[in-house]
Amino acid sequence: MRTGLALFLAITAAVTTLPATAHTARPSSHVPSYIDELTSIRYDDGQGDDLLTGGLGFAGLRAATPPPYADPDHPTAAELRRRALWASAGLSAGDGGGLGRLYGANVDRGRPVPGDGKAAGVEYRATADRTGIVVQIPDAFDRARPCVVAAPATGLAGVYSTAGSAGAWALHRRCAVAYTDKGMGPAFEDLHSGTVMSYDGTTGPRASIGDRAAFDAGLSEEERARFDTQRPYRVASKTAHGGANPQAGWGRDVLRSVELTLALLNRDRRAGAPPGGYTPATTTVIATGVSNGGGAAIAAGEEDHGGLLDAVVASEPQLNLAPLRGVRVLEGDRLIRSAGLPLLRYGALASLLQPCAALTEPTAPGYAALDTDAARRRCTALVGDDPRLITRRAAARAGTAGLPRLAQEALVRAGFQPQSAYLQVAHYDPQTPASYAMSFARASVTDSLCGYGWARTDGDGRPAPYTAAELAGAFVTNAGRAPAPGVLIDENSPGGPVADTRSRGADGRHDYNLRGERCVLRLAFPRPDAPPAERAWARRVTAGLDATRRTGDLHGTPTLVVQGRDDTRVPVNHSSRPYLGLNSRTGHGEMRYVEITHAHHSDSTQPGWDTRYIPLGHYYQQALDLMWDHLRHGTGLPPSQVVHTTPRGGIPGRAPALTPAHVPPMTTTPPADDRIEVSAGTVRVP
Repeated sequence: MRTGLALFLAITAAVTTLPATAHTARPSSHVPSYIDELTSIRYDDGQGDDLLTGGLGFAGLRAATPPPYADPDHPTAAELRRRALWASAGLSAGDGGGLGRLYGANVDRGRPVPGDGKAAGVEYRATADRTGIVVQIPDAFDRARPCVVAAPATGLAGVYSTAGSAGAWALHRRCAVAYTDKGMGPAFEDLHSGTVMSYDGTTGPRASIGDRAAFDAGLSEEERARFDTQRPYRVASKTAHGGANPQAGWGRDVLRSVELTLALLNRDRRAGAPPGGYTPATTTVIATGVSNGGGAAIAAGEEDHGGLLDAVVASEPQLNLAPLRGVRVLEGDRLIRSAGLPLLRYGALASLLQPCAALTEPTAPGYAALDTDAARRRCTALVGDDPRLITRRAAARAGTAGLPRLAQEALVRAGFQPQSAYLQVAHYDPQTPASYAMSFARASVTDSLCGYGWARTDGDGRPAPYTAAELAGAFVTNAGRAPAPGVLIDENSPGGPVADTRSRGADGRHDYNLRGERCVLRLAFPRPDAPPAERAWARRVTAGLDATRRTGDLHGTPTLVVQGRDDTRVPVNHSSRPYLGLNSRTGHGEMRYVEITHAHHSDSTQPGWDTRYIPLGHYYQQALDLMWDHLRHGTGLPPSQVVHTTPRGGIPGRAPALTPAHVPPMTTTPPADDRIEVSAGTVRVP
């Protein structure tokens, strides 16, 4: 284990020095030297196609089915972009949960946006070190009081994934928008056909795509053919197999997207600009995002040493934190002893525990797909000497029937909320910690780290070839790991490689790939007595993880963070709560944190969730409004607080419509009992 000082030095060394343009008040119209490629498309009147809705208008975004491709095997870049914009808005889900009615791309401050939503302007596409950047400058851009909203992609998703949220909010305020995929996104190489993805989302043979490929596996044709012979139909992904540890560059990528936007404004929109041009001094700049995008916005705030950003707004940010150095988190009188774990570590623990813990909630969404016999065997396999799982002593007291409860208690010890049991089965996701371990280790697809691969599978769960249409549409369907319907593969399952969810143990029975998940846990929590090869991989994983650590120092930049208390993908105890404590220790206490009850990481309204949870997206949009009023009108930001919401209730699948009464606003004068306090590094959450 590194000392705190050594880790701090490693983090400092990992931060890439930004170009001088981020630190100057002089306007520059020169495209930054790190931009490899730059193209632009003008949407003249915003009627046929446009920046926000892809020509669909708000009515088209509400359509239950996505906009079609003329040829599904060969969709055009424009068709892929249109479908990505349709997906990002999410309006097809219906408005019972408030989306499209109380918040969303077609709603501003709780009121419908006039017109059909189409926004005319110019869209620029750029690449920088295989990171995708899209800049949108609307014709309605406010040149007198210019603003730029940097909106990095959410999760591992594509560059347009925040267009329907942060992008819409920005365009409604006549701001330019800077999107970036953060070096991640849907790019892949199908190692069977040699198909890769271009930056515009179109696909084709690697030889014909050439330098326009957003990613390839780095194998020669001979190596690719050999690997496909040994393990046919596998897919390499940009996130897991890119060899670049993209999380380490999240902050840099966001700042670069802003620099490029200012340069383009100075080059193409000088008429009517402020006398000094578009600079950090004349232009309001907000970095904002959700989940990984929220973590990227915060990373940009930490790496902004030249005053490029005016504010940061983040929702449910995924953060890998530096050592807490005495920072403590209390909820009521309960001390959270595992606060501040990185996603790789709490995700690896969760993957092992969730199949067993899920048995405690048989009515939860996703339970019907659980193999309960395999889950009970997982419970038994968790019993041992590891105090993070189920100890032999506790198991002896509880008996076999009590093991699921002990697994859920282990999740709580690992920092998950006690009320998270209902969400655990739906959040079982060994793919994320596995792909993050590969990314941190800079592993190649041929390494098959921990015996994992990705592929499309047939009805028996065996790797099978993709269709041309599945590969061609991956710009929209790929979640950053493999084109849909690709899944995680257990390469070492008895009987041959099979979908991870169908993996079998040495006894031939289904076990949800216990061996693979234990391997990821060992890499996440290195053992000094591990075999040499495992120690070598663990060192690489640790080095990659350490390069992504966040210290809490936002240099005084006003920052507003919102998160759902019940978040089970990115638990509050490993994210916003301890980060607030780290920030308080820097002497720049400009961060405000608002925690929302009955909200979690997804605004899905599937039956069971519709009755119990409210949408966090409503509060994310409100947070952007509050920050805007702070920057433009000098109004105060709300103090850190807990907002108590009211679930819709009713019958699962038929919950009554969400109303403003269910989702009370954040307030600048919360009751004392609702305030989140920070004192001497201790965060106290009521």
